Amino acid sequence: MSWPLDDKFLTARNAAILAFIRRQQPSAHSDVASVLTASAGGLAGVQWYCPDVHRYAYMVLHSRDNTIFGIAYGMQSLAFRLPPGMIPEAVTSGGSVDAAIGDEWVLFPPWGQARPEGDLQRWCKIAYFYAAGGGFRGTGTEP
Repeated sequence: MSWPLDDKFLTARNAAILAFIRRQQPSAHSDVASVLTASAGGLAGVQWYCPDVHRYAYMVLHSRDNTIFGIAYGMQSLAFRLPPGMIPEAVTSGGSVDAAIGDEWVLFPPWGQARPEGDLQRWCKIAYFYAAGGGFRGTGTEP
């Protein structure tokens, strides 16, 4: 199935994720898409996009300026675009660089791994602030 790309995402900041979507045309199981959207709970301004919910297309999270920072695809793939300085910690906490997308993207198992409660929410928050252009300082005062 070929999924369309919305023109609003055609920006330089989205180049890696758009190239991945064009190459792979990924679908997403509804369970992994639900985990992705739940990870963004409480973050004002986060938006989601799925080109065809009824046919289980991939799902992305994006900022108000349409910078994509999270994606659910496949049966259990959930990835966030993280600041380079946070990637070693993300890998130590159970993530892995998602080479299929790019160096800034870290793949996290959506379930089945012992991790601190709120871990995916934390990585989603970091990815969101990074996408919003504010970086992430860990101070709790991010935009």
